Amino acid sequence: MATAVNQVRISLLLPIAALLVACLAIWFGTTRLVLRWLESLRTLASQFANGDFAGDVEKYERAPRELGLLSADLHSMARAIETRDHELQVALDAKTALTHDIHHRVKNNLQIVSSLLNLQAGKISDPAAREALSQTRARIGGLAQIHRLLYEESHDSDHGNVNIASLLNALCVQLRALHRGQGRVQLNCDAESQTVPINNAVPLTLLAVEAVTNAYRHGFPDDNGGAIAVHFDIVDEQATLAVADDGVGFDPLKITTSMGGQLMEAFAQQLGGQLHIDSSPGQGTTVRLTYPLFHAHREAE
Repeated sequence: MATAVNQVRISLLLPIAALLVACLAIWFGTTRLVLRWLESLRTLASQFANGDFAGDVEKYERAPRELGLLSADLHSMARAIETRDHELQVALDAKTALTHDIHHRVKNNLQIVSSLLNLQAGKISDPAAREALSQTRARIGGLAQIHRLLYEESHDSDHGNVNIASLLNALCVQLRALHRGQGRVQLNCDAESQTVPINNAVPLTLLAVEAVTNAYRHGFPDDNGGAIAVHFDIVDEQATLAVADDGVGFDPLKITTSMGGQLMEAFAQQLGGQLHIDSSPGQGTTVRLTYPLFHAHREAE
């Protein structure tokens, strides 16, 4: 009976042991021949996805045939992507260089036009005509400043943006020089360093030029002294440009019918904003533009 029991036990345990050994062999073979190569291919794909295309083709020559073919396809795809990225980068660099050169040339051409207007103004005796040429020079100079910044500040210009603080500070320097005959009037600019799209910067600059030159021309007659302040800020996606002076003031209805007032209203509409002019005799004048910043971004796109 003992012999019979042992034979029964052996007949039951041997198949189980054989099955366990077979499972162990399958697991070892699957891990050794398939799973580790799949994990390696997964790591390789992640490496390619992160932009690192330096793969090791020879490493997968020892892999199973199908996995080796898959590795070859991944490496071929990586080489194609790397070649395309290089070509795109070369094209982008050429476009960036061309764009910067265009901004530089436009800036130079606008400065030439401004100089010609200055020469022409020196030969005109009519004060009204000379004033009109001076106003035109200021507008052209403001546009030249935009293109100068787009040329010099390459990081922002690559995205079509202009630093508003740099722009307003340069514009104030230019307007002070243009009105140096009114040296008793102080012009100050205040804006945080932040970028705005170029489609946003153009109407902002032209509106600021109109408001500041109007303050110089009408706010301080008889060589009176005073101050003009230009301020720009953004709060809760709402941008505000304010030009305020402590001059003699005037009836706001008069400026809305003038050419300068109509131009400022057109610039405000271009930005999708609202223009408010507050003034009264002896109390100074404030020109305030408010517009939603997202509107200007959408227009730039």
